[in-house]
Amino acid sequence: MLDTISHRIVPSYKQSVEISGTLKGEPFAFSVTLLGQQYPHYLILGLGHQARWEMVLPAVKECESLRLKMVSDEGEMIAARVRLIHASHFPEKLLFVSYPEQGVVRPLRHSPRIVADHPAQLQVANYFPYINGKVVDIGRGGVGFETHQQLPSLMSDLQDRDVKLHLSHGDTHDFELSGRIRLLKEHRPNVWHVGIKCELSSAECESILLRLATHRNAIDRVIKNDHSHESCSNNTLQV
Repeated sequence: MLDTISHRIVPSYKQSVEISGTLKGEPFAFSVTLLGQQYPHYLILGLGHQARWEMVLPAVKECESLRLKMVSDEGEMIAARVRLIHASHFPEKLLFVSYPEQGVVRPLRHSPRIVADHPAQLQVANYFPYINGKVVDIGRGGVGFETHQQLPSLMSDLQDRDVKLHLSHGDTHDFELSGRIRLLKEHRPNVWHVGIKCELSSAECESILLRLATHRNAIDRVIKNDHSHESCSNNTLQV
């Protein structure tokens, strides 16, 4: 059943969108950035500087039905059909697609998350060095990871990659979690959020939370009412 989705499409800083379709029997998909909109006429999508325009343009022009997929600010996965209205490659590579009024909406989160603040290192399969950051929330469905490291060159390679998350305390590693990257987004300048899917049992989740509780940074700040560190609990990527 299709839902009304127009109110859910709100461009935010570098909102990532996937465009997919089929050309001559071969499926294709690529990531673009939702730059803006002119409701109810069109959405403005931007391609990265490294996008191969000679491959993207024929695909979106000749495909009869394009599919758009994105995550709303409410943490819902939105999928809808759009059509190409106009394309421009100078001074920027832009696609103008029809504004979808209806689509499929699915919640991403199936289990509650508990806010955390624990240093961690993300190890991506076949990639070195580790990505330094911290765990910002955790639940049975997965973990939210935040980093200030610059990752734009890795965007296309990180999606759906197997990873290990090493949680540390001081100079020692406490334990590690294995999972897969499901969502990756630069939520605001120089702050990347990574949604890692890793199915945890209730016992495993409880054990991890007990260990995280020993790291007192978040608890101490609450007690002292110290808001000097930004909290991303409301915006962490869903998995």
